Amino acid sequence: MAFLKFRIKRFIYLLIAVVLLSGCKPKKRVIKSPPHYNFAEVQSVKLDLKLKEISGLAWDADRDEFLAHYDESGHLFVLDKATNVITADYKFAGKGDYEDVAIYNGVPYVLRSDGMITKIIRDSAGIRGVEAGKLNITGVNDFETMYADTARKALIIVCKNCGMDDKSKVSAFAFYPDSIGFVSNPVYQIDAAKIKQMATEAGHQKTSKFQPSAAGIHPILNKLFIISSASSQLVICDLNGNPESVSELGEKLFPQPEGLTFKRNGDMYISNEGVTSRSTILRFVYKP
Repeated sequence: MAFLKFRIKRFIYLLIAVVLLSGCKPKKRVIKSPPHYNFAEVQSVKLDLKLKEISGLAWDADRDEFLAHYDESGHLFVLDKATNVITADYKFAGKGDYEDVAIYNGVPYVLRSDGMITKIIRDSAGIRGVEAGKLNITGVNDFETMYADTARKALIIVCKNCGMDDKSKVSAFAFYPDSIGFVSNPVYQIDAAKIKQMATEAGHQKTSKFQPSAAGIHPILNKLFIISSASSQLVICDLNGNPESVSELGEKLFPQPEGLTFKRNGDMYISNEGVTSRSTILRFVYKP
């Protein structure tokens, strides 16, 4: 009988230990997806090694194809709409720190990190790049983001790090291709301090300064989506840069997000530079 009591006590102690240990296990963090999308439902395509450092992505709705470019190369790549395989490779300029590509009125434009925009001309003679304009503001400035704003009839470039900004704000500038070119005063300024506060309140792991690396206007929601690779964030703003929501970008799915574009049906495409492997384009289906 004493032996049986010992066995029962031992079983109870083991059961208590298991319960206590299971309660000590850290809870798995669940990253919340942005409105109308589900990060758990993703279609991922690996890209050619020529695009390992893809830093700009745009959907050309008129030609039914993607445009992309390599970070340090003056080459514009055409990607198949379904497979993302390179179907054409055009040299538009010499080597340089090219950061983003956007399409305005059917014409591609490429942004260099110093604020210079190159217009890509496609005609019977082939493809070539011509300097469209350069933003001249004081200080050391670094740009990675450009998108088309058809309502403003402009291309908007957004600072990653600009001398005129501090930790609490991020400036954006308008370039008007059909008229006056660049305007040196900001078209709007993003409240980076508010974004940090929103991320902190949501319990995000990274709350470093918001540094835009890609952006685009949603074709259905008419909201501005901005990616910050440095702080692993996707921020949704109104068209004047006022933050409305902040979503965390998990590093497993988004190791280095540098490109963002939309199809007309609202599907979102985000490109990652290759960090330890090949670069990728991720597709997220729009859910009304």
